[in-house]
Amino acid sequence: MQLVIGAILKGLDRCPHCGIAVPLLTQEWVALVANPAGNGARSYATYKCSRCCRVVMAEGQEAIGSNANGYRNGASPYFVESIYPKPVIVDASLPEDARRYLKQAIDTVFAPDASIVMSAAAIDAMLKEKGYEEGSLYSRIDQAVKDHVLTESMGTWAHKVRLDANAVRHADGTRPPVDEADARKVLEFSSALGDFLFVFSARVSEGIKDAGHSVALAGAT
Repeated sequence: MQLVIGAILKGLDRCPHCGIAVPLLTQEWVALVANPAGNGARSYATYKCSRCCRVVMAEGQEAIGSNANGYRNGASPYFVESIYPKPVIVDASLPEDARRYLKQAIDTVFAPDASIVMSAAAIDAMLKEKGYEEGSLYSRIDQAVKDHVLTESMGTWAHKVRLDANAVRHADGTRPPVDEADARKVLEFSSALGDFLFVFSARVSEGIKDAGHSVALAGAT
């Protein structure tokens, strides 16, 4: 669904701040900035979430030409290009299990215990997809570091996520309870690890394929 700057920002699955599903985001402020090149103006608008009352900003480009045809009786819409803070999106290049766990981690970030457990499950699924299926998660993280699949710092972070998830699962009273900020840090690392292990390589492969296709077309002309 193409998001459009209007009185209500419709189409976001969740509020980027509080994570509520299908948030009601009401416009608080809007400004139009003319483009000196003359190819449509830009719109900037802020929206307040009805649940957490925090502000989301949207930036959009005026649709011109065929993009605006048939929309609102011919009026030119402003299609959203960027949202701040950026919503967390699970990339389709990730393995199915890791993608499912990361989605659940995002959906439950307001319930930090559950979110951290799901982030750890996503890391577990990523390592299994890379062939590290035997032994405990502890040993598989260490082996991935030894094989240079993970860097030392990535291994340290992965162990921290593992320990946080263990503390939640086993009700470790010696560790302070986690909060939403902790869950977001863990989710950020888990998402970054997925990018490092799967997404970047998929995009490189896609780019090489597109480049080869372009070269083939150029050679045929």
